Amino acid sequence: MFGTKKLKSVSRKFKSDKTKTAKSEGLPPNQLGSSEPEKANTGLLGGRNSRRGFSIRGSDSYGAGTNTNLYTVRELNRYGLKGKAVTAAFDFTQSLLAVATDAGEIHIFGKQQVEVTFTLQAPTVIKHMRFMKGIYLVAIDQKEIIMIFSLYTKKMLQSFFSPGKIHCVETDPTLDWLLLGFTNGVIMVYDVDRDNLSEYKIENLQKTQFFPQERVSAVVSMQWNPRDVGSLLISYEYVTVVYSLIDKQVKQHFIYDLPPYAPGGEYSDTPLKHRKPKVIQSLYHPNSLHIMTLHEDNSMVFWDCNTGQLIQARTIFEADVHIPQNNLVEPIPGVPRIRKAAWICQSNPEYTSLLLLTESKQTGNAFTMIDLGGTPLYSITTYEGMSRYYANTKNQKIFPLEKKIPVVEFLPIPKKSPHFAGCHDPGVILVLLDNGELETMMYPSGLFTYKSTLFPQTLSWIRPRATTAVATAAPKKLWFGMMSVARNNDSILKGGMPVRKDIRASDIRSALATGHTNGSIRIWDASHNELSDSSVFELSLSRILNKGTDLAVEHISFSPETLELSAAIESGEVVFFKFEANQFYNPNAANNTRELEMEFRRFSLNDFKTVLIDVKDRSSEKIKQGFMPETVVHAKKGKVSLVKNSNVGFVCIGYYDGTLIVVDRRGPVVTFIGNVRTIPKISGSCVTAAEFSTMEYGNDGYSSVLLFCGTDGGDLITFKIIPNGKGTFDTHCVDSAKTNRSSIFKIDPFSKETGRSCVATVASMKALTTGACDHGCIIISSADEVQIISPGKSSERHKSFKSPLAATSLCFVPHIDSRGELIVSTVFVSLHMSGQVKVMSIPDLKEILSTNTPLSIPPQFANDCYVLRNGDVYVRLTDCQSILLSIVNLKATGLDKGYNQLTETATDNLYNSSLKIPYRPQVNGLQWARGTVYCTTEEIDTLLGGDKRGLSKYDESRVAGKTITIKPDEPRRTAGDTNEFTYKRPVRNPHRKSQSMFKGVSRAFENKWDEMEDRVNDYAADMSEGLNEVFEDTAKSMTKGALGF
Repeated sequence: MFGTKKLKSVSRKFKSDKTKTAKSEGLPPNQLGSSEPEKANTGLLGGRNSRRGFSIRGSDSYGAGTNTNLYTVRELNRYGLKGKAVTAAFDFTQSLLAVATDAGEIHIFGKQQVEVTFTLQAPTVIKHMRFMKGIYLVAIDQKEIIMIFSLYTKKMLQSFFSPGKIHCVETDPTLDWLLLGFTNGVIMVYDVDRDNLSEYKIENLQKTQFFPQERVSAVVSMQWNPRDVGSLLISYEYVTVVYSLIDKQVKQHFIYDLPPYAPGGEYSDTPLKHRKPKVIQSLYHPNSLHIMTLHEDNSMVFWDCNTGQLIQARTIFEADVHIPQNNLVEPIPGVPRIRKAAWICQSNPEYTSLLLLTESKQTGNAFTMIDLGGTPLYSITTYEGMSRYYANTKNQKIFPLEKKIPVVEFLPIPKKSPHFAGCHDPGVILVLLDNGELETMMYPSGLFTYKSTLFPQTLSWIRPRATTAVATAAPKKLWFGMMSVARNNDSILKGGMPVRKDIRASDIRSALATGHTNGSIRIWDASHNELSDSSVFELSLSRILNKGTDLAVEHISFSPETLELSAAIESGEVVFFKFEANQFYNPNAANNTRELEMEFRRFSLNDFKTVLIDVKDRSSEKIKQGFMPETVVHAKKGKVSLVKNSNVGFVCIGYYDGTLIVVDRRGPVVTFIGNVRTIPKISGSCVTAAEFSTMEYGNDGYSSVLLFCGTDGGDLITFKIIPNGKGTFDTHCVDSAKTNRSSIFKIDPFSKETGRSCVATVASMKALTTGACDHGCIIISSADEVQIISPGKSSERHKSFKSPLAATSLCFVPHIDSRGELIVSTVFVSLHMSGQVKVMSIPDLKEILSTNTPLSIPPQFANDCYVLRNGDVYVRLTDCQSILLSIVNLKATGLDKGYNQLTETATDNLYNSSLKIPYRPQVNGLQWARGTVYCTTEEIDTLLGGDKRGLSKYDESRVAGKTITIKPDEPRRTAGDTNEFTYKRPVRNPHRKSQSMFKGVSRAFENKWDEMEDRVNDYAADMSEGLNEVFEDTAKSMTKGALGF
């Protein structure tokens, strides 16, 4: 395979030093790799001299693959979410994120792809979800069922029906108590730890003490005092109160009365009359000295919490709206209506801002940030001074949402502590949209980011929505080396500990790439549960093309051997990428002007008249190495129907208008452009499938580079790619024929003699110079049938199916035969729309295995399903969920004797008992001097639970009780500070030895990754140069042969 100097160096880069002889590997001598490429598949894909290695390009026999014991269908992994995300919750202490879907699943995420899923008995929508004490997760569904989950045991502890319809809930990170606010205005208390309802109850205070004539009001809002757990802020429709849990009475009340001629909010109906705008939310200032009530007329009213004095009433744009005015002005139509607010504080809680979610008929949802700055000292500031403070804010910004989709809720992700209602110095705001997508807004900048590494890969499917997905098989060593370049540590979630799963013995990995609505492409390991790293490559087409619309990715084609990728977006542009070092890399990019120059250049594809546009200089300076942009194909032919990137540098692009373009990336140069509708005997209108192959055409007596194209009419078009004597290649149509009844979606070439794949590779291109002649066949798959034909000759075999096909492929299964020899068998695998999977022999297409899976593939996702050459089957089920299956029985192959299949079902650890819940803030000296009695958690437990509170029912209480910080200066660990987990290995001198041991392990691990990274760097450069050498030699040899030399 590696005939040239450069390609030989590629082989050496990935050759193991440990596999030298057959004796050392325990294999027979005839299993040693031969130096002749046609006798042994050595080098890049792993040689047969490796005990656990194999090549997907080789096959020893057809018949050996008919052993039914070799095949069974099992699930390897799931991606994304089942159903639409409906609510989310974040726990600061354990650094975990919970996301609930309308399909009855609750996913809990942590670091390094940590994920545990709770599946409810029936699909239901969770409407409230909160973490408690870092160890419980409380979920309340639309049927008013309250469910308690343990992060410690990863089980549901209890579920029961609520005694009424719940309107709002409140919890505190340090307490066992869940406050339930009902639609009848009653507040009840549930003891999560003892699993019972407390006798403590707060009646409808609006009805009993303030407005007995008004209809019954629900509990609109509740918030625990951020400085004192003994008091509670409660809002009803017309009154807000501060309620003392200790004294069981109202300490202060707040009623927003608007006199006649007071303008009120922009949505105040009758400004000439006396009004009481309804309350929709109430919030404590982080110092608990002030509160804000938010009203349905758009008023934000600030009050003195101690005296009940109204300080300021304002809207987003106007102040003093509670004061009567002589000349009332009609409010501006279309003013955004405030739906929800959060009172956010910086690391110092005296520096605050308001984040408002607004809604407008004209502009949809948006966020408004009102920066209040530092809070004036309460003891020396007059009411007039405080009024000016809230009226004349320091700064105000509007953060528009690009998508016109309603916002369901937003969730601040705090960096400092879990207190102050989860709003203590957040750097990120999670925004959940009505369609289930997640937006990530940086705070306080208001910039939206889609960086995939901030959250687990499961959430990448909805950040933003995935428009296409592609699965492919990649060489393991090359793949691991490439993924090591993408390592990152910028995940927001730091909690949990992943369970290491055994890696399947294979030289092939399954790779997955997703395209998204914003023009981003993400590439990761499809079996990421086997890897501890959360590496992901992310490509941005928006930056490269300098456009913000029509960016949805519709096609992706990845060539793992040459590390090249091509992608097409909805507007018809196709972008070529190549994995290589970035020539524009500059880690100090902020100190130069290149980024500004790129912004002011006003790059536009419409300024170019050529089909191929060089975009190498559009790469980001922040990326040292990765997939760098090379070329944009700007053909202006409309939507793309197909993109096929070969492993030998050619790319085939089909358009829905019938245009077909073949590009040689080495120029780049267009080797063919034409319309398939002009080809005789063609009934189809566009190309829907393509494959590059090296095999004999007809009776040529030698192999050629062939391009097979299938159309939507079931036609097969054959092209020859031949050198033109000018150092480049030409593409010529040599045949066209009707082969299938419906649209062709897959073409698989293979050798008649050996069954090996005849897909064009660097090795097969090199063999063309020797006059090799490979007698091949191709399998053509369409919706209800497959055809096997010999190119330029006749049809060999045909098979029809009752159930429509979704995906097919040749698979190459390595196994130990009865003689103890390693062989690779070729089979044909089909995935049907009904979920049925069939394994068939080649070339007679006889069924070896037929099994039904509980999967049903929606028609719109059939094009996103793939059968891979290593026997993995990728199935996309919904917009945001897919699954990876395998048809290979690991035990029967004899290769995975050390593989523990039980690790596939092991779940990650969530709870870390060594992490401490931060100390809860207390009242300040002034409040204490005014007579505020500080209530401890023990006192509130006694107050709400009573003297006869029973013993704890769960171990969670004992474990979580030790994690509460009881002194303000007590040191604590956060989820990102330590690698230790619940279990500690006993050692004689844990401090000295464990430290040195972990340093050694870390150093060895880093050295190993660095070595792999160096190898893949060298590989990328050598492969590029070696590929050029191969093509030069091939072109010269084929030209000489044509001239008779």
